[in-house]
Amino acid sequence: MLEIVLGGIGYLRQNPLFLWHAARNAARLRLSMPLDLLRWGIDRRPRGKGPERIEVSGEGAALGVGLTVDLYGTKIDVSAKIAIEAIENLDEELKVALRVSDLAVLAPPGSPAAMMVQSLDLSRPANLIQMMPQKHAGLIDGRDDRLVLDLMKLPALAKNRAIRRVLGALSFIRVREIRTDGDLLLVGLAVDPLHLPAAFQRVRRA
Repeated sequence: MLEIVLGGIGYLRQNPLFLWHAARNAARLRLSMPLDLLRWGIDRRPRGKGPERIEVSGEGAALGVGLTVDLYGTKIDVSAKIAIEAIENLDEELKVALRVSDLAVLAPPGSPAAMMVQSLDLSRPANLIQMMPQKHAGLIDGRDDRLVLDLMKLPALAKNRAIRRVLGALSFIRVREIRTDGDLLLVGLAVDPLHLPAAFQRVRRA
């Protein structure tokens, strides 16, 4: 906890205008999250699982992601821009629609991985994922550069009663946009008080 507090103080010292920007965005029902917070969480992820390197950055309105993965002993660098089109918090679904652009995959020249990459159409990443023999459990649709995920198909989320209650309690709040602005991730919200009764019912059913 002390590390988090000291990190927050250090961030505010380096970014003295953050609180002003956050207050201005809050008045417009936009949450402001520094990408440094994402980087902090990434740096503390369990080692030995997943990509060796994960980097995030603001790329216009999209989120730039860079990865280094080990594919059977071959280091492969992957980069892409990810734009979140929509998030739908429904009764039994949590849908996230994404657009993936500027996908690049770099493998050591002359390696089998490099030859495989040359044969791929990276302009349609969703089609590539659909061709995989084992699809991600949460993937419900994918075409060209657009992916649609249902996070509630992941057992860890679907069976977590606390998460289901939180999602139910927040279901009267709609996410209308997610984009980056410089080194901030902005989440635009829309509140619908008429959906409060339905939100209470979801919490009770969870």
